[in-house]
Amino acid sequence: MEAYFDNSATTVVTENVKDIVVKVMTQDYGNPSSMHMVGVNAEKYIKQAKENISKILKTDPKEIYFTSGGTESNNLAIIGSANANKRAGNRIITTKIEHSSVAATMKYLEEQGFEGNPVELRFTYDGSGLAPGHVEQGKFTIVCNGGEFEVNFTAIIEKPSVETSCGRVQNIRDFKRLAMENFIEAHRLFRSRDFYDVIKYEEPRIKALYDNIRKWSLGEQAMEEFLVGIKQKECIFLTMGRNQRTFRNLKEATREIIHFTKNTWGFMPVKVHVSGDFIQIGRDNFTTDDFVGNLFDFSYIIHPEKAHAGNNYGQIVFESPYESLTYEVMLANHKDHAENRRVADKTIASIIKDFLACNAEGKDLTAWADATREKLKGLDIYSEDGDVYPLFDAHLNLLCKEPDKASGILDDYNYSRFSVNKDSVISSYYLYLTALLRKSGSQVNKAIEELNKAYMKEPTSWELVCMLIDIDPEYKNYSKKLQVLERHCSNGANQVILYWQAYRGFLEKPTCLKKLSAFEVQILNFAQKHGVLTKEIALYMANLASQQRTYDKNLDVVMQKVYRIFPDPQILTAICTHLIRGNRTTPECFKWYALAVKEDLKIAQLFEYYMMTVDDKYLDRQFPKSVLLYFRHGNTLEYKKAAVLYANLINCEEESSELYSAYREQMERFAWMQLENRRINDILHIIYKRCCTERDMTPERIRAVYDICHAYEIKTTVKNMAFVMVIEPDGTISQKVQYSADGVIVYLYNKDARIVWESKDGRHYIDSIPYETMRMFYENRYMEICKKYQEEHEEEERKKEKKELTWDMLREHGLEMADEKEVFKMCSMRLREEGTEEDDFLLALCFELFLKDQYDKQTLSYLAEYYCGSTRNMKKLWHVARDYDITTYKLSERIITQMLFSETMFGEEEIFADYYEGRTYFRLKRAYLAYVSREYVVNGRQVKGCIFVIIANEYRKEEDLPDICKIALLKYYSSREVHQELEPMLREFLREMCEKQLYFSFYLKYPENWLREVQLYDKTMIEYHAKPGSKVAISYQIRKGESDNMNYQEEILLPAYEDTYIKSFILFGDESLRYYFTETNKDKVTVTEKSDYKPREVRPIGKFGRLNDMTSLKNEALAIAMKEFATEKQLAEDIFVAY
Repeated sequence: MEAYFDNSATTVVTENVKDIVVKVMTQDYGNPSSMHMVGVNAEKYIKQAKENISKILKTDPKEIYFTSGGTESNNLAIIGSANANKRAGNRIITTKIEHSSVAATMKYLEEQGFEGNPVELRFTYDGSGLAPGHVEQGKFTIVCNGGEFEVNFTAIIEKPSVETSCGRVQNIRDFKRLAMENFIEAHRLFRSRDFYDVIKYEEPRIKALYDNIRKWSLGEQAMEEFLVGIKQKECIFLTMGRNQRTFRNLKEATREIIHFTKNTWGFMPVKVHVSGDFIQIGRDNFTTDDFVGNLFDFSYIIHPEKAHAGNNYGQIVFESPYESLTYEVMLANHKDHAENRRVADKTIASIIKDFLACNAEGKDLTAWADATREKLKGLDIYSEDGDVYPLFDAHLNLLCKEPDKASGILDDYNYSRFSVNKDSVISSYYLYLTALLRKSGSQVNKAIEELNKAYMKEPTSWELVCMLIDIDPEYKNYSKKLQVLERHCSNGANQVILYWQAYRGFLEKPTCLKKLSAFEVQILNFAQKHGVLTKEIALYMANLASQQRTYDKNLDVVMQKVYRIFPDPQILTAICTHLIRGNRTTPECFKWYALAVKEDLKIAQLFEYYMMTVDDKYLDRQFPKSVLLYFRHGNTLEYKKAAVLYANLINCEEESSELYSAYREQMERFAWMQLENRRINDILHIIYKRCCTERDMTPERIRAVYDICHAYEIKTTVKNMAFVMVIEPDGTISQKVQYSADGVIVYLYNKDARIVWESKDGRHYIDSIPYETMRMFYENRYMEICKKYQEEHEEEERKKEKKELTWDMLREHGLEMADEKEVFKMCSMRLREEGTEEDDFLLALCFELFLKDQYDKQTLSYLAEYYCGSTRNMKKLWHVARDYDITTYKLSERIITQMLFSETMFGEEEIFADYYEGRTYFRLKRAYLAYVSREYVVNGRQVKGCIFVIIANEYRKEEDLPDICKIALLKYYSSREVHQELEPMLREFLREMCEKQLYFSFYLKYPENWLREVQLYDKTMIEYHAKPGSKVAISYQIRKGESDNMNYQEEILLPAYEDTYIKSFILFGDESLRYYFTETNKDKVTVTEKSDYKPREVRPIGKFGRLNDMTSLKNEALAIAMKEFATEKQLAEDIFVAY
């Protein structure tokens, strides 16, 4: 997409403009200066354009000129104005920042004699607090003796920047580019205070986030989180090429590679954990800096010598801040003999389990014995020596009550082999079977003696102890028997035969089951598992369990399994009592408490534990009546469980029922209490809807409703999270809540608030952690209440946040950050309370407020006393102050002084008149009257009559008036009716000016008797105004009648006053004057057009009047008149003798 930003030079035209241009160029294409019809038609377009523009600009169409462009316009305006006003001076003021069309024109004028001294206007612009791109338009008012000028300036606020190897970094986008190209350099910048220049003009949330990150950490991971949090990049995730590997029968150590791929750029640390002694890793961590491009290879070594026989399982776990990847390793290390031994042990165990099953079911053992023989024949471990299987066969015959067969096998057995081979277990097995067969006698005693010797040599042999227990009378003591068996089990022996031997003791004597120790519980578990547990022992166990003071998990499991076999109330009571004493409140316990409630068992605290373990979703079916009746007068349940009780009642019980009525008061009390504590979940939601009505709302409760209406539950699947923080847009950490696996409740009042996670290792994560949020409470009727509260709350917050305005704040921020009315009140109050001493800052504030129409009599008086600015502004202030009847003497004096200094007078007459009424400074008064009089006389400026009244008044006060003031007064009244009281003064001024040879043509407008006094009655005056520094000559001819054959006489004129030139003539009635002026200024000569002048008619008074009158007489009348004139002339000469 193209963006064009040079429209001030050339721009695309609109369709209607294009159409008329095409029409003029193709149809009405004539020369608009030509007289033919085509030219006349073309000229109409120009006239119409001028009229349209003049209407917009409110000017005369004659004042509109079309040029080829800005350069021609500038040349025309500047050169034309300079030359037209050259007599006023040849000094021009401009600036150094003008366009070349202006600068080049000024250079041209300098070559033409104009001049100007270069002056630098230095200033400092304070751009603090202004955003980049802000454009400030302003102006300087320059007051000098050449005039008063306004120099415009434009200030553009640029963004601060930081120079890096990748160029200038001014904003977050630049920083992202730097991070992608050079992460290390970007991290250095991120750690430095210069980074504030980068984010200075970004969104406030970004700056607030960085402020908090600086408090936590400035590591590479922190920068990664910052970029993710401001949406400049996505989180880094890793992908493994494969997630498992299997090795089989390795002979030597083997190295293997895991291939990783990352999805994007950035930084992320990864920790490596390994389980399995046969796995060796070269490093326990790596980072994304170790990747080449997006790829990384992680190596590990498998050591088969550290593996056990069979299948070895291990894992390599890779933990990043965002995920956990598991690589499964399996090493199959099979050794034939060890495997055969393991299979044999499992087979023997299954044989014994089958035997116990037959016993439990009362089946005949013959079938079991036959199946067992087949299993034993298939075991290779016993085929190496052919002597073990016969012993098993003999033992099976004894168990099947076939002693003869067993005796025959044992008689044929070669016992001497065992003495040679020294296999004590096999030899002891032979002796054990012999003792079982003989039952008593010396042979049995010998067998017991040999077995004891063997057991002393191998005290850890479970096989030997099992044999001794069966045949040695010493083990008829059940306590000793259990003690020996328990010792073997605690040493790691877990053979089925051991537990069977122990349980046989319980069967024979149940009272030996005394304290339900861990071993006894194991035995009972064995019995129920294999179906050999009797009800008698089960009840005995239940009785003992009810007396237990501490909770035993294994006993609990066994009792629950036993209850399924023998569902007796005594066992159920024992289970529940045991659970309650252990304070077991897990959900799994509920079914036992519920069963006990259903069975109406009398167990202390049963109902409390029933409620403590009930599922929170238990709302669709009513609780048992016994439970509801138990709690109707109150409860001490934890609030979540109490909420379940009340919500169940609300959902399942009619509101009009007696039971509901009994609960109503405590439910409402509970609801308000939980609401005020800001607790909320799905169950409390039900209770609030029913019990929290608007009529009972208080301000505190409304605030609580407002809070829970903004409550959100937050959950994440990422492990190792310790806290959840809520960061407001201004960077304030408004909440920090400890996280639990069930989620956590936070309050989000602002849609721009940010969720930040803190892990157990102290790292912080912004937007990189996937999480879910769920609003906990949203009801329209409550939201309406909240809306009203929110408005009040926001108003209170605004009042709290609104700091009391101080003068220091105003000095720092100016008017932009404050309410104009409040600032105005401060200024006015300060002036009233502390007086009106001059203060630059207060003065500036008062004037800024004045421009915004914020003023009163106090501030206006202060401004009138001290303000000095541009003439335009002071005049505006003067007019407003006069409307308030404020003394403006000093303000008027400053205005007049500044105008005189800059020689720029406009609309000041009223101001001077106001100043004149006070204590005027005589030099200023005289200077002003002289200046304005000169402007009036020389330049023809329009001056209000009040000034001439003042001049006349000055004369009456006998003040010394400059001649120009007297001349101005004469000019003013020359065209007006003169009051009788002014006549003497004007006649005196006229005589005085004529005596000083200061003649002006307007003198001739006064009455003839005045003119006779100064001998101007019969004079003709020609007046010419030249440019400063010019030489002026008049060329004239006095013609009689219509004759035009006379030559022009030329006369060099001297200025009568400054650049005003006067030439006097005496013309008779039959004469007329034709003249023109020649003005020479340096090398430039200007000749005016010829003008004709006929003398005005005058009465024949005086010498020249009589002569002029005689020019119209003829013959006799002329002769008489001439004779009378000669007589009067002689008399005059005789009477008026010159001394």
